[in-house]
Amino acid sequence: MAEALWGQGIRPLLLLVAGEERLFRHRHPLPKERPLGRAFMAVVCAARRGLVANLTRMVSSGHPRVEARYRRVLEVEEAALAASRPGASLGEVFAALQEAYARVGFPGAWEEHHQGGLGGYRSREAVATPGHPLVLEAGMALAWNPSLAGAKVEDTFLLREGGLLNLTEDPFWPAVEVGGRRRPDLFR
Repeated sequence: MAEALWGQGIRPLLLLVAGEERLFRHRHPLPKERPLGRAFMAVVCAARRGLVANLTRMVSSGHPRVEARYRRVLEVEEAALAASRPGASLGEVFAALQEAYARVGFPGAWEEHHQGGLGGYRSREAVATPGHPLVLEAGMALAWNPSLAGAKVEDTFLLREGGLLNLTEDPFWPAVEVGGRRRPDLFR
């Protein structure tokens, strides 16, 4: 991953990979010399011209638990993306995440890992928390990373008056439509 990023003039800041054995124990696992197994997750935080982008991608080769959890994580993320609009506060988006976790059957999962927030010159300039007062404005970068044990989704978006622009979308990665948006699917 580092070689591919450097080849595009992008400086890797964080590269994490977890295989099937560790997916259910760590949301941000350090890479280990272990077999990947039937499923794995790759997390990238990287900078170009001073700006940081974050993304997570997952691969599954017939791991039903990972696949079921990933679908739920996409539903939680959709709530955050729908709530991310100019004039909303980070706290309001966070409340949408909390409600979505409860709706998919994991009401306390938001407490197990940070949910993301405002990006920019650091991976997160401000992490969303309950009641966070920061008001979102057009031109801000947002990176939400809802997760459950075994599944996580993350991209970096530019908030515009007309909606969100996905800055880390890969047109070659398999996609699924969620809430009218193209979102990364599990690579199979």
